[in-house]
Amino acid sequence: MTNTATFTQPELVTMFGPAAASLPTDLTITGISTDTRTLIAGNAFIALRGERFDGHDKIDEAVRKGAGLVLTEDLSKVPPGATALACGSTLHALGTFAWFHRRRFSIPVVAIAGAAGKTSTKDVVAHVLASTMSVLKTEANYNNQVGTPLTLLQLTHEHEAAVIEIGTNEPGEIEILCAMVQPTHGLITNIGKEHLEKLVDLDGVEKEETALFDYLRDHHGVALVNIDDDRLAKYVPTFTRAITFGVESGAEIHPTVAFDSEVRPSLHIVHGSYTLRTQLRTHGLASAYNATCALAVAWALHVPAAHVQHALSTYEPPTSHGYGRMRVQRLSGMTVLNDCYNANPESMIMALRTLQKFPAHKRIAVLGDMRELGAAAEEEHMHILNDAHQQADIVIVMGDEFRRALERLDLPHVIYAANMHACRDHILEVRADDSVLLVKGSRGMAMEQVIDLLSEGSGE
Repeated sequence: MTNTATFTQPELVTMFGPAAASLPTDLTITGISTDTRTLIAGNAFIALRGERFDGHDKIDEAVRKGAGLVLTEDLSKVPPGATALACGSTLHALGTFAWFHRRRFSIPVVAIAGAAGKTSTKDVVAHVLASTMSVLKTEANYNNQVGTPLTLLQLTHEHEAAVIEIGTNEPGEIEILCAMVQPTHGLITNIGKEHLEKLVDLDGVEKEETALFDYLRDHHGVALVNIDDDRLAKYVPTFTRAITFGVESGAEIHPTVAFDSEVRPSLHIVHGSYTLRTQLRTHGLASAYNATCALAVAWALHVPAAHVQHALSTYEPPTSHGYGRMRVQRLSGMTVLNDCYNANPESMIMALRTLQKFPAHKRIAVLGDMRELGAAAEEEHMHILNDAHQQADIVIVMGDEFRRALERLDLPHVIYAANMHACRDHILEVRADDSVLLVKGSRGMAMEQVIDLLSEGSGE
């Protein structure tokens, strides 16, 4: 992600203190880069460290390509004559640039957090807001301490709003990102079992995710609260500025939801003068919740109902790399629900509920392991297996976690597949005319490979 954010030497002193005072007083940098492959002369190059890379190894290249400033944790890596600034953490330095740049803009900034559905919610919210304004949004799921600042640095004075997804996998990360993003509005999709290796349990997830609510409360922001989620609903009385939404509860933003034969939701809402009815092109229960989130944000930012209706009816989710978020495909005589993007317990349950609503003679669920559940992995995989056994006619599972869970349960309609080819073969053996096939698993399982194998066999 490239950007053209500019920073002068006095501003660098404001951001980094006395260490920047020795930089040339006429220094102005344009653009912040963490990747020498896209670095442009005049950029500041920040040498980030990661598990599999060290940007300090690229400092020479950055200087050769014309970096105007190098931010480093090790000045010995900087070639003679180059302008450099030492910092304790280059990751924090990147965040500091983003924090400072964000302060230049007085626009609505909507932060979206939650255990599941963040990316798809962010996409539909941004699409709805873009019906009346110029919107910056997080690309893909670049929602961590690298992706978020690089997104914020793309803000320009042409933008009238921003929709920023913030994610976490350890305690304290949401607090850090909120300080950087400085949201005026915030929405948490749900509290669920995510990243339990470090967040431990639901209480840990709740504490981490609701750091967004803490920020909004402290800075007089507007909280958009999903009161279908009991853990979130209890926060409503703590706010002076809150808008409630939900599908199953009597929230302020409470659309009536119905589904057609392909589980595409239609939404109808009457809320004072805010009245609309719309049919979505997306599929599944999760997409109904995503659209309800978008309704709440649109209401908060005064987007006219006619624009919201048109935006929701025309929204189509982005697709890439063969995996999707509840994308419907026709393949090998079956309807395939491609939900391979990612999985945790909450999104698994939502996908299985969608499968159960889909009209079919036979429903087949193909599920891959859910990652990063820590000590709760076995229990959560057993819970999903029991649920899948009730929602689907045939269940095929892959991965060590599902294998261990299956060994502890007596579920006659569940099949274990040792690899992708075996999974494809099992599907072809059990399918029937008018079958519906759900394929879902964590990103690391790459469950879209099953769909690819089915495609090869069908010639599609």
